[in-house]
Amino acid sequence: MTTVKFNKGIVYIDNKIVGNVKEHVFRQGTSSTPGTGTVVGNVKNDVIRAGLSSTLGTGSILGNVKNEYVYRGSSSTPGTGTRVDKVSKFTIPGMERESDADIVAAYHFFIKKFL
Repeated sequence: MTTVKFNKGIVYIDNKIVGNVKEHVFRQGTSSTPGTGTVVGNVKNDVIRAGLSSTLGTGSILGNVKNEYVYRGSSSTPGTGTRVDKVSKFTIPGMERESDADIVAAYHFFIKKFL
């Protein structure tokens, strides 16, 4: 069984580092220092974007989060697009205190692409 967890900005799968989150920017890599690695996306105003830039609000829109629901689509307006599921379905243990959009983005970028 695969174990996934989040601790101090680092995402682990089976105790191996797969990426990190710092200031709403998501980076892939094996470094234990948040803010290092290859940028894969970011979150700004509850909108999840994919791309190589660490500038918030840049990149291709994948989806958004509003009122505890996840939406797939290219709109920059939270709550629009195709409803996917509740945010709680995508929670990584240890991320419960992060923003809903960060939780969903981390799941998408590091666990399973679904947006």
